[in-house]
Amino acid sequence: MLSNLRTRSLLPLLLLAAVLLSLRGAPSAADDAAALVGNWRVPPFQQQRMRMSDQCQRNADTETQQVAESEVEVFSCDDPNHAADKARILEFIRSVNPIYRAEGHRLYSETITGLCAAVRASQSARTQDVCNPSQKLRAAPILGLPVMWNIRKTGDSEWPYAGDSYSPSSGFGAISCFKKPSGDKLLTKGCRRWTVELPFLGSEPCDCGCSMIVCDNYVWERK
Repeated sequence: MLSNLRTRSLLPLLLLAAVLLSLRGAPSAADDAAALVGNWRVPPFQQQRMRMSDQCQRNADTETQQVAESEVEVFSCDDPNHAADKARILEFIRSVNPIYRAEGHRLYSETITGLCAAVRASQSARTQDVCNPSQKLRAAPILGLPVMWNIRKTGDSEWPYAGDSYSPSSGFGAISCFKKPSGDKLLTKGCRRWTVELPFLGSEPCDCGCSMIVCDNYVWERK
């Protein structure tokens, strides 16, 4: 009977220890894609003309364009408060996919989930999306422009989050990869959605493992 009493008295302690151990091994908020949610400052950067689409090059007056500072909001694609943003993403996809199909490029999925991102502020003198592959969207305002969607966990330790994206500074559809946020900094990488042919080097695939030859890195700052 004494041994039974001891066992019963130890059970609560054992259960408490198991709970504490499970919490200790649980992922932190930074391990979840939700750590990306919020508003981010995108500092100014330089965009080389040679890394722009043909349409974008027509609007470039120098070999290197200075892209102005902007602000991007990352939010849940399924948040009903962002239904208008999600509708604009779908409009973009349905407008550019026929163009990509005709060019033999990889298409965007019309399923939109995970995290999305849109431009909320821009210091650029350019107010319209003149580099858009779709002619009917080139008069669309930069403010509210969808730039990322379907951002989800990748299972990759180096670039744990990735999703579809569009670069208004280059005019290319892209894949965007993200590191885990470090303090108020977020390292992102953008790369074209299709294989890039390089002189002497051959094909360079576009994914989170792409080199700086075809990919661009950016450091965002939390607002």
